[in-house]
Amino acid sequence: MLSLSNIDYITLVQVIFIFLAGGMVKGLIGVGLPTVTLTLLSFIFDIKDSISIILLPIILTNLYQMFDGKFLRKIINDTRFFLISSFIFIFPGFYFLTIMKSNMILFVLALLLILNSFLSLIKYEIKLKNYRSKSTQFIVGSMTGLTTGITSIYTMPFVFLIQSLKYSKDQVIQLMGLAFFIFASMQFVLFSSFNMINLDKLILSSISCVPILAGVYFGGFLRKKLSEILFKKLFNYMLGLMGLVLILKIIF
Repeated sequence: MLSLSNIDYITLVQVIFIFLAGGMVKGLIGVGLPTVTLTLLSFIFDIKDSISIILLPIILTNLYQMFDGKFLRKIINDTRFFLISSFIFIFPGFYFLTIMKSNMILFVLALLLILNSFLSLIKYEIKLKNYRSKSTQFIVGSMTGLTTGITSIYTMPFVFLIQSLKYSKDQVIQLMGLAFFIFASMQFVLFSSFNMINLDKLILSSISCVPILAGVYFGGFLRKKLSEILFKKLFNYMLGLMGLVLILKIIF
């Protein structure tokens, strides 16, 4: 299990910059913290250790994002069947995480990154006709819960429901804050219950909150200066590239 005594100063600096980058992305476009940090950390640590490190900052940042708006009651009413089913299916997803080899988890993660990036770059939207029905939300929620439990990538196929809801930008951000807070909190409970989080990981997670908050602040400042459309395009190219690099890492 990961220990602070096994981390040198160079690695610690790399971790700080990774969380700074993740915070900047979240500050710029409201999402991307778990995707960026988890992907980059997986080049340094085992994927299971990387997931356990990012959970605390995800919980804290999305707790704030969840309450930063006036649409919480409407969001819960619109998506309650999705939220319940995704919550439940994190359990079997986590079970697969515990029995799967790290390289297989990395491979699934890489495929999700590439798919997410590709769909975003070609601007292909999948909209669900009966997105308010219990069965549709159950299917999307169960698949999201499974992928969340295995990889900690929260957006697939959650993004299809988001595209169907036709929410405003503020509503989407608050919805993601609510969902991501629930997902990360459940993962934290499961990781703690199976002794996959120790004191050293909690300390590292706590330290990471500082560069994340700095990154979120700086990202919010850059949002006023940079084209959000251009940044999203570059961000998705970066995700696709990281997915390909992860696959090459597994192969070689």
